[in-house]
Amino acid sequence: MLKDRFGREISYLRFSVTERCNFRCAYCSSYKDDAIAKEPPLEDIEFILKGVRTLGFKKVRITGGEPLLRSDIVEIVRIASNVGFEEIVLTTNAYRLKDLAKDLKEAKLTRLNISLDSLRRDVFSQITTIDKLDDVISGIEESIKVGLIPIKINTVLLKGINEEDIVPIANLTKNENVIVRFIELMPVKGNPFFERHFMAFKKAIEILEKEYTLKKIEDSNHEVANYYQIEGFKGKVGFIASISQHFCSSCNRLRLTSTYKIYPCLFSTINIDIKDAVENRDFELLRSKFESAVFVKPAGHGEIKIGSKEFIENMRELGG
Repeated sequence: MLKDRFGREISYLRFSVTERCNFRCAYCSSYKDDAIAKEPPLEDIEFILKGVRTLGFKKVRITGGEPLLRSDIVEIVRIASNVGFEEIVLTTNAYRLKDLAKDLKEAKLTRLNISLDSLRRDVFSQITTIDKLDDVISGIEESIKVGLIPIKINTVLLKGINEEDIVPIANLTKNENVIVRFIELMPVKGNPFFERHFMAFKKAIEILEKEYTLKKIEDSNHEVANYYQIEGFKGKVGFIASISQHFCSSCNRLRLTSTYKIYPCLFSTINIDIKDAVENRDFELLRSKFESAVFVKPAGHGEIKIGSKEFIENMRELGG
């Protein structure tokens, strides 16, 4: 297993397999025509996953864009399983999940992360610019039905937009093995949304504590969220405070974009291009580039604030 200069074991790859997305979430990025969006072919993905696994990576998260837009997404999951990843996770907006949940489960997908920022149809449409809330809910229900549990639901905290959704979304953990994670909004370059709508996680805790008693759950290794149990609920809620409380000291991941660039840190412009290694099917060069990415991984990122230079360039390419 690879270790960086600061003793962190790097065993987790987030792999964006497409820039395409069927949602246009206001906070994500500026609009990009899907006709020019990039994604690696299946053969390249298989080569990369095989190489990464030999370096001791145990977990892969398949992201996008929206990965379920790929017609071969089930095969990508199957390949990740066949090459030996211990944990295979997929992040999705769940629009197409109802039709794919069973096949993904059979392909050995371990778990799902589902983006859901509102349970109110008008607010959901305002955020995503698409009226597909029913499809998302159906996808969640089907995933529970086929046993893709525990499901993690990711809710971005948006000041002035979805405060009223915090309690109803938390209620999804009442009777099902569901984990809801409230996530601080992250800045994207050229998008003013962060400046207008950033909400610190403490505000969400205040809102929930007006309704419920929250009991802190002991932190687990490499977990980015701080988790709480609502008294009497089956699932749990968590808070990811990537802006107001960094978790860099336990970061164990690299990110690989749909354009073949490794990013050691989400908030850094440092990247290493692996396109030549992939095109030439050069395993040794691929391994060397991943080793280099681990070596240059910073101890942490700087302060993220309004006007910060450390803004994410393109969330759809990078995969969050």
